Amino acid sequence: MENEDIINSIKSGKAKMHSRAYFIVRTALAIIGAVAIFFLILFVATFMIFALQENGGFFATNFGPGGWGVFLESLPWSLLLLSIALILILWILLRRYSVVYHQPFLYVLLILLAAISLVCFLVSVNAIHAGIFRYASRNGIPVVAGVYEFETAPMSGVYRGQVVLIASSSFILGNPIGQTSTVVLTPGILSELEDLGPGDYVIVFGHPVATATIQAFGVEKITNYE
Repeated sequence: MENEDIINSIKSGKAKMHSRAYFIVRTALAIIGAVAIFFLILFVATFMIFALQENGGFFATNFGPGGWGVFLESLPWSLLLLSIALILILWILLRRYSVVYHQPFLYVLLILLAAISLVCFLVSVNAIHAGIFRYASRNGIPVVAGVYEFETAPMSGVYRGQVVLIASSSFILGNPIGQTSTVVLTPGILSELEDLGPGDYVIVFGHPVATATIQAFGVEKITNYE
């Protein structure tokens, strides 16, 4: 009965016949599109990791409940929504193939997370995106440079820099553009000074109390922030 229905649909013009080349081209375009979207997702995801490291949000979670608020504020939400949209598009493209059709959406998501983790393990995300940022800035590419500058700008309450000089209860912090500030530690974190030395890169969680003076509630030593 089903075969008769198909034949009748073809005869009536409701179903159109396509050549083998049509299906080959359509499949090839779908595969190319899926691969392109896959790599675009990887790029956007690694950029979000880079942005969180640069704006300090990645380290803010170590500073308690207040730090989690900074982390949520520092998330590049527009890029996160873009990633979700791209994943859904990729899922729709792949669902037509039997190898994916019977798999849950979580299956594709886990594969993407594994791929992102592998990329971050094998290559330096910071080096790649920092290089793109420098190239875009030097060559006056406004959209790219603007996105990088906006998403990587330090969050309010989070300060990045290098230790210049250490005193008994404070230290001098030099920021990426050469300015210095005095970081005064609260009594509860004075022990943090024992692990710091001139030249160390740090993330400071606190607030300004005077011109070029920061009251710190947390200090996180990092290997590099560039």
